[in-house]
Parts: sequence; structure tokens; C-alpha cells
Amino acid sequence: MENVKYAGLDFDRAELSQVMNEYYSHILEFILKPAFQETFAEMMSLEPTLRPRFVSDVWLEPQELERRGLRVPDGILIQTSAFGDRRPTLFVVKKLLPEKYHRAWENVNWTFNNEFKDEDVPNDPESSWRLPLAVSVQNALMSGGFDLQQAPAEMAILQDLDGPDIVLSERRSADKSTA
Repeated sequence: MENVKYAGLDFDRAELSQVMNEYYSHILEFILKPAFQETFAEMMSLEPTLRPRFVSDVWLEPQELERRGLRVPDGILIQTSAFGDRRPTLFVVKKLLPEKYHRAWENVNWTFNNEFKDEDVPNDPESSWRLPLAVSVQNALMSGGFDLQQAPAEMAILQDLDGPDIVLSERRSADKSTA
């Protein structure tokens, strides 16, 4: 890999690549654990319309994950997500890079989708880069068995992507502590 210096940044491509690879290895170590694989297999054994609820009830609930023998390591997040190409994303496992790199790249993640045929998700720039659906809308559509590609543009999210849909379980814990 050519060592390219980024203007105005105190790191080069090789350094950023090394850090990203290291952080991906943390994610892989977590998602390859038997307890993660067993929980994932359980979710994927369900009908596709039931999987968004499983995400909410299991993947976003730390107590439920711990009951299953799965502790999320410090610095790793499990969150819901949506993309402009409207692939049927169930959740992502994410790790933020150190602040030093955020002007170039903020995080690495591993995305878990409902099954889909490649030809059903467009890869043309206009479709791929449209605003994503709000995660709650996307999950409701998936739960109802609707084609995400047919969702009207008016259902697209118009807020920060790390808004209210990030790590539902953390928000619930905060809500309970202030009650």
C-alpha cells in the first residue's frame, strides 16, 4: 500500500489502515464467540419478519445478552442502523476509532442483514446514496414483510443518523435511572 499523507492530518494511509485493522480484529473476536454465533443462529432461524423484534428484545438488551453468556466488550456497540440503498439491515456491531482519526474515519463496523438477493438492492449512485429510512420505520416495514425498496422517499430519515435509534438498551437504562 502506498503511504499517502493526508493534508492537514498527522497520520497517513498506512497508519489509519493499521488502526482500522486492529479495531476490526476486536469486532471479529467478539462476533466469533460461540455465544454470539448461537444467538445469531437463533435469530436467523426465525422468519425474516420476526427478526427485527429479536434485535430489539435480545441484541439491544444487555441483560438478555448476559443471560445468554454474551458480554459486550468495552468500546463495542450494538446498534440498529439503516442505509440509503435500503438493504434490510438488522443491526451493526461497531467500534469507534480513536478521536485522532475522526476527521478521516470515525468507526469500523460489521453489519448484519436480513437475507436478500443482491439484485434486489440497487447499487447505482442515485439509489445507494439516498437518505436512509428511519430505523423504526425500516423495522416496521421488515416486520410487516414489505419491500423496503418500495418505501416512499417521504419515509426517509431527516435527522442525525446517530439519533434516537442508537443503542436502545442504553436509552432505556438512562430512562429508568431518572424515573
